[in-house]
Order: sequence, then C-alpha cells, then structure tokens
Amino acid sequence: MRHVPLKEITEEMFLAHSVFGNDGRVLLKKRTKLTASFLQRLEKMGYTHLYVYESPDEQWDCTGPLRDRIRAEAMRVLWQSLIRVVERKPLDEEQILFVVEGILKNVLQEEDGIFNIIDIKTADNYIYNHSLNVCVLSILMAKHLNFNQDELKEIALGAFLHDLGKAHIQSSVKKIQALSLLDTVLIKQHAKRGFDILKETGFPAKVANMAYQHHEREDGSGYPLGLIGVDIPLYSKIVGTADSFDAMISRRVYRELRWNDQALQELEGESSTKYDPKVVAALRRSVALYPLGSGVELIDGEVRVVVAASATKLILQKPGELTDLLELTGDDFSRIKKRVF
Repeated sequence: MRHVPLKEITEEMFLAHSVFGNDGRVLLKKRTKLTASFLQRLEKMGYTHLYVYESPDEQWDCTGPLRDRIRAEAMRVLWQSLIRVVERKPLDEEQILFVVEGILKNVLQEEDGIFNIIDIKTADNYIYNHSLNVCVLSILMAKHLNFNQDELKEIALGAFLHDLGKAHIQSSVKKIQALSLLDTVLIKQHAKRGFDILKETGFPAKVANMAYQHHEREDGSGYPLGLIGVDIPLYSKIVGTADSFDAMISRRVYRELRWNDQALQELEGESSTKYDPKVVAALRRSVALYPLGSGVELIDGEVRVVVAASATKLILQKPGELTDLLELTGDDFSRIKKRVF
C-alpha cells in the first residue's frame, strides 16, 4: 500500500481508500481496479494522488482515524448544512449532533490512535475533508490536554462547524496574489458569519466562538478581532492550531504542501508568538510524523513504506513485497533517517 501520484498509477493497481462525493456518496469503493477510465475521471475531479494497493492480496488499512461509514455520513451532513446556509434555512442541530457524536466515539475508541493519513482533498471537496480533519485533530489534541467527555463533545462540534461561514465564498481557492481587496474582506468575514449562523441556530457560545476565533493568534495578529493570547479561549486555540496544521499539509493552488514534520516544525517555530506552546505540543502527540503510505529512508539507506502507524509503533514494508515487514517501536524511531515520498 502506497500513497502515489496519479501519473504513476498503472492499471494493475487497486484503490486502497474509497473516493467520496461531496454529498457523502461512495463514488469508487476501496479495492476497485484502477482502469484508465477511472483514472481519467479522478484526474478531472482534481485528484493528484491516491492510496493504492499494488496487489489484490494487500490488507493494510489506510482509512485513517474515521471509518468509511462515519466519513460518508459526516460529509453528507456538512454538505447539507452548507446548502442550508446558502438557502438561509435553519441548520438541523439534531442531525449535526448525532454525526459529531459518531466521530467522537470513532476517534476515541483507539487508545493509541493518531492522525495518520496523507491529504486526500481536491479543490472541490476541500471544505468537507478539511472540516473533518480539523474535527479529528481537535479531539485528539483535547484528549491529550485532559478535557472531559462533555468538553470533548463541545470541541468536536465547534471544530466540525468552524468553517461554516465559508458557504458563500467562491474565491477562497484562488491564488492569493490574485485575490481582490473585496475577496480578502469576504474571506476574513467567514469567521463572523459562522459565529452568527451558529448563535442563531442555538448552539452554545463556546461552539460559536470556535468558528469566530479560530484565526486569532497569540500576538494579536489574527482576525477578526485581533485578540491576544490571554483573551483567546483554549477551545479556540485548539481548533485554530488544527486548522493551520491541516491547511499546511494540504495541496492548495497557491502554495506547496508541507509534510507532517515540516508543518509541526513551522508551528513550533511560531509557538508563543502565533500559537499556544502547550496546544502545539498536544498536536505533536496527536500526529504521525510518518503517515500511512509515506516512504522513509532508514539510517542504513534502505527505503520502506509505512503501512501501519500509531503513537508508539510503526510497521514498515519493502515496496512491492507483502511479507518483508519491519516493526519499530517508539525507541526505534531513530532508525528512520528521513521521509523520501
């Protein structure tokens, strides 16, 4: 199992991660043989990389922290919620709470679980997958910060809905240099729009504030209010840090993505000035430095692929070989020299 560029995929490979429509429908199931027509269709949809099996006998799971059923339902609810916002209809609070509880239960059921999957977004489905990733990351971080079950649920809910105010913005995927002054103003308004929508629906103030404050920064350089660290609730700091991290590891039209270790180093470099150090430390404990499907070079020069990852263990496979496995526990991670793909 590997995460590879679309142009390197052959018709002998099989899909290792289901492809979802924005409404949560499964467009291509896991283990589908990747024919030329499927690959052309995926390219038109904006996919540049896929998780693939090189043999139908491979069994490694790369669904990430969320099971397919939960991901499909969550995407459907996000899709419907954004449509309701555009149509100025009330949100279905009961439906949203139900799916967030499912996400929370799914993420917490693995005691040693971490965020271990590589970007699977396109420009078209970015807001859906980004919102889910920020939700998962926020839950994991909050768990390390010792929040109780009720608090975890509030954080998950705010993270899931943090970008709801982007429903009206069409220009947010443009190249930054091409944004007009009006575009920039509209993008910066999404935090206040999200806050207003959630307050009007009746969500708790803490949940609405996560949408409002996730772009605030410790030194007051954020928006929309320019709050400084002491005035930013910890809930909002968690969602803001998760939002920044997922944006960094995502392919966007206006900049190159970072690998997990690069994104973490950048956030750590901005700790105290932009981000709360204890929140960034919780993020580091929640994220795989070498996510599923990535290639790593060992100190002896051998290259292997990560096929399983938890907080304390990695399983590495020789490319193209099913049985030659290497298991590394936390103390052995130093045998990895660097990530190579």
